[in-house]
Amino acid sequence: MKLPLRASLLFTATCSPARAFHNPPYPLASMSTSLNMSSTTPSTNLSQAKQLISKAISIGAPAYNSGDIKQCATVYQETAKEITSVGLPPALQSKLLAEIDNDTRDDNAKAWALRRIFDSIVDYTLPITPSPEPQMQNVTLEPFSQNQLPSEPLGVMDNVMGGISRGSWISKANTFFGETSLANNGGFASLRWRFPQRQNWSYAKGIYIKGLRHSNPSQHTFRIILKDDNCERVRLANYKVVFANPDQIQVQPLLIPFTAFDQMEQMGNSLVGSPPFNPMGVTEIGIMAIKPTVVGEFQLEFDEWGLYV
Repeated sequence: MKLPLRASLLFTATCSPARAFHNPPYPLASMSTSLNMSSTTPSTNLSQAKQLISKAISIGAPAYNSGDIKQCATVYQETAKEITSVGLPPALQSKLLAEIDNDTRDDNAKAWALRRIFDSIVDYTLPITPSPEPQMQNVTLEPFSQNQLPSEPLGVMDNVMGGISRGSWISKANTFFGETSLANNGGFASLRWRFPQRQNWSYAKGIYIKGLRHSNPSQHTFRIILKDDNCERVRLANYKVVFANPDQIQVQPLLIPFTAFDQMEQMGNSLVGSPPFNPMGVTEIGIMAIKPTVVGEFQLEFDEWGLYV
């Protein structure tokens, strides 16, 4: 298999509508945080890059909206250069470097191109990945049984919002494949398994995926979706954790602890003040491919999944 833009104006600070649990606006207010971080961990690098982007937008957006497009493009270009010195995940880094070196655009096109890349960086979450080191001491794997997990999932695609993305499941091969499209402001495909009975997973530590492999390892990331009793009381709410296998490690299973599901979401927006995931009342599990890391054809497969204790 070969492997919308935001609906709001890209040059204005975005602010989410009011939601349950008081979802905060886009974090432009983080400018007061020091940008001279000494840590070189990937999470800190990404956080520093997002802070630099927030600062650039706070300067570039007003300049663009007042008609000074050249100033906006200049601020974005200089910020892009600074971000590359901080370091990003390889796919984002190469995309940003390519745009920095692209001297064929006028100021307007350059500003828009860099802003789109900035948005993809802001939206990016570092995935949980399999460890190259053994993690199986005092860990027991309990694969999902046929009685526990329905064999055929429900497909939930972006067509609920007018999109045209698609996804399918081959149960015998544990394979999720399809294509995400940005058309009509879409960009996700997902599968959901509804449990016939409420699950009590309080005895387990989390979910494991064994033999994980997927398309475009350096760029594609996916999401595990969980719903509990609390989610059932909030429309379209769930918990998500980003995962990937960029190094295609097959020896060790991917371990996703329940503690990683620490923020309830509603259509991708965090519901601040919501309760943490409750493993005593699990109602649904799912897998999702979504922009900005998955655009176009994708495939994810694994040998086995279940709970680890």
